[in-house]
Amino acid sequence: MKLLMLCREPRLYSCQRLKEAAESCGHQMDILDPNRFVLKLSEKAPHFDLYYQPNREAEPYLLPDYDAVLPRFGSASTQMGCAVLQHFQAKGVACLNDVEPFLKARDKWWSLQILVQHGIAVPPSLLAGSETRAKESLELIGSPTILKTLSGSQGIGVILAESQSSASSIVETLNHSGVPVLMQQFISEAQGGDVRCFVVGGKVIATMERKGQAGEFRANIHRGGTGEQVWLSEQEKQIALTATQALGLDVAGVDLIRSHQGLLVLEVNASPGLEMIEKTSGLDIALQMILYLERKSQARSKNNE
Repeated sequence: MKLLMLCREPRLYSCQRLKEAAESCGHQMDILDPNRFVLKLSEKAPHFDLYYQPNREAEPYLLPDYDAVLPRFGSASTQMGCAVLQHFQAKGVACLNDVEPFLKARDKWWSLQILVQHGIAVPPSLLAGSETRAKESLELIGSPTILKTLSGSQGIGVILAESQSSASSIVETLNHSGVPVLMQQFISEAQGGDVRCFVVGGKVIATMERKGQAGEFRANIHRGGTGEQVWLSEQEKQIALTATQALGLDVAGVDLIRSHQGLLVLEVNASPGLEMIEKTSGLDIALQMILYLERKSQARSKNNE
């Protein structure tokens, strides 16, 4: 198959591993920056054309047909990346994940709303409009408070406010700048750790417990976090599967946190990193993703016959 990965940083561990896995299966994989695409709509067939401009001096060229696409772009490229993804979907190309589930997962508040609709427990959370006063809103969940921008990954855009006054100041400053803020109750008993479940094709294929470094409340690898293998019950794995299915994702990294109220879902990542979980589990997760994409592409081809 001829595969395409949408990625701005092809040297990243995850991108390199996926390319290696694809080539080990006999596939060709191109890695292109979604921000260098030119999309064309027209009345005449094929209606959806995609051009690529490798640099500002070059002329855009018409891209060849691809059998399947893997979105691996960061939150800063979500708008253009998803526009490219939608173009491929409209052409009948299999994508891992589809654009609508991807967009839902990228919006932290929207995804939490969907999870709660499906009976999945999440930390007490708030989203208040820019014309509200942060102090009164924050009283609804108490302190300390986790503050998050609605998009962002790798722990970027996440703040721990120890007091209500500091949380109010941060929220009001961000709102004044036009940045909506998701507010969540800080789960102190988790002690800066969480559990990452890696889901591919409706199965939990790997799990790990992540711990933040000393003095750090975020457990992401990019914030210095470490991972170790962890055993989850079938009931706990089912929470991760239900969360993934609720958003309609093929591949997801579901972050769970242990609280006095039970297991809570922190968020669902539609483009989860591979480095920490592959090294912790010893599993070839990149290969599992490519094999699933093969099956999805083959099923799509049969349906189009």
